[in-house]
Amino acid sequence: MFRFLKQPSPINIDTKLDLLISFLSSLFVFFFLLVFQPFGLNTTEPGLRFIMIGGYAGVCFLILVLNLLLIPRLLKKVFSEERWTVYKRILWHIWIVFTIGLGNYFFACLLDAIYGFYSLGFNLLISFQFVTFIIAIFPIIVCAIWSQNYWLKKNLKVAEEISKRLQNSESQTMELSDFDQKVTLYAENEKEKYELKISSLLYISSEGNYVEVFSQNEVVEIKLIRNSLKKTEEQLRDHPFILRCHRAYIVNINKITKATGNAQGFKLTLENIENKRIPVARSYTKQFKKLLGIS
Repeated sequence: MFRFLKQPSPINIDTKLDLLISFLSSLFVFFFLLVFQPFGLNTTEPGLRFIMIGGYAGVCFLILVLNLLLIPRLLKKVFSEERWTVYKRILWHIWIVFTIGLGNYFFACLLDAIYGFYSLGFNLLISFQFVTFIIAIFPIIVCAIWSQNYWLKKNLKVAEEISKRLQNSESQTMELSDFDQKVTLYAENEKEKYELKISSLLYISSEGNYVEVFSQNEVVEIKLIRNSLKKTEEQLRDHPFILRCHRAYIVNINKITKATGNAQGFKLTLENIENKRIPVARSYTKQFKKLLGIS
């Protein structure tokens, strides 16, 4: 059980998708309330009942927009794809349900101020939280399980295809003319520079205001250069087999030995660096697969 909770879980921060989820969820709430009529809705007159149902659905939409669109962008470190797990996903859903229940209670307070409809108090707050949880738990569980299994199966399949393709010598994309070619990586001030054979480059990672260049001749060497990963990527643009695969990594395709997948995506193992896995972000997956000739 604890192992499952610690598993990587997919997270997709996408404005259009989040707006669609917010709209469909509020639509589900509208029809649920229309059919089952909790919160004393069945005792109200039709006109007021419709206002209340529309109001609760609107509260759901606004709370979801706040949670899905605003909070992840303010707390980027918390919602980073590399750190997102099943456990965090469950806590996040509990928080969303709690805030929707709280929003429903405050809407009830507004209704009471206007119509004197509710008997406000702690018991009513608990009632709203309970009913909100009952309404939300089924779609949350279904969506979470489906998303976890869908991305896990998909990424495992992609990782298997990549590993097979890498075992084929035809998958190597480095031209013979590039094998001994040297490349010069300049620091941000353009005074410091680092020259290496392109064939020895393993990968480059971002470390704050610096990049770490990992290369191998006799042994694996690490060179620290003060520059951004984006500018370093631009310096390597003439070498299509040197690919940006993540916001923090550039990798030499020819140095990959295998790929492994999980629900978040897949990771790469490089020559002579068995203890390091290079992640491939979903935004770079299409380009990565195209370079390897995987449809």
